[in-house]
Amino acid sequence: MTPEGVQLTFDLADSGERLGAFLLDAFFIVLIIVGLVIGALVAGMSGLFDDGGGWLLAALVVALFLVRTFYFAVFELHWRGATPGKRAMKLRVIDRAGGPLRADAILVRNLMREIEVFLPLTALLAGQGSIGDESWMILFLLAWSGLFTLFPLFNRDRLRLGDLVAGTCVIAAPRAMLLRDLVERTAKRTSAGEAAAAARYRFTQQQLNVYGIMELQTLEEVLRRGDLHAAATRHEVALRIRKRIGWQDDPAAATPFDAGAFLNAFYAAQRGRLERDMLFGVRRKDKNDRGEGSARKYGRRPDGR
Repeated sequence: MTPEGVQLTFDLADSGERLGAFLLDAFFIVLIIVGLVIGALVAGMSGLFDDGGGWLLAALVVALFLVRTFYFAVFELHWRGATPGKRAMKLRVIDRAGGPLRADAILVRNLMREIEVFLPLTALLAGQGSIGDESWMILFLLAWSGLFTLFPLFNRDRLRLGDLVAGTCVIAAPRAMLLRDLVERTAKRTSAGEAAAAARYRFTQQQLNVYGIMELQTLEEVLRRGDLHAAATRHEVALRIRKRIGWQDDPAAATPFDAGAFLNAFYAAQRGRLERDMLFGVRRKDKNDRGEGSARKYGRRPDGR
């Protein structure tokens, strides 16, 4: 549920998809690290560093830390919640409250991965020569890593500890899905002939950029009305929307303009567009809200006010 009261429908990523995405990202991280190591070796052999390689080693250590720590965060910040691995598996990180995905949430969820996975594994690898026969320490580190790895299996929304702390979740790639509400009930009572006639009511992305969430809710109220003046109101609102968004009917259409079919089609298309935008972190509260990361042209409310 978003702050504006609009409920979003999406599919949570399952554990197998998330593991696959993580393994792909881990593979890409290894490739980057191998490239950095090869570059460091070439630089060392070429004599670019005259201090015996001390500065080179320090730079390499810092670079490896930055890659491991910020690989996920940088991609999720710039790819709207996706990394190369997540994109390949068609997954995305979103804000659980329905708001835009904040930079601090991304940083928190990824820094928690250090505690969940990388810290125990680093301690295990770094201590191989010093732990010796301290098998209890090895078991402790493996149990630590395993516990956090399996944490998503023990909560309903399959959240990592980092997701729980940051207020995020991982979903399957967003699809424009409408709720089982007004549009579905209208579709059930629409005859085949009416459905064929309504097929001509199509809208461009530019036309769907005119209104926001508040205007969509106003239109929903108009469509739900069942009083004596409902039909006249819908016809008037349909004409105003047509004029405002610049929609042109097909002059060769076999049936006259149907205000009800037009409004239902516009409602479905507009709601699908707004839901998709919100899953990508762009929310338009009303016609005057430009939304995060958007540059659009806006108009008046669908009721003409």
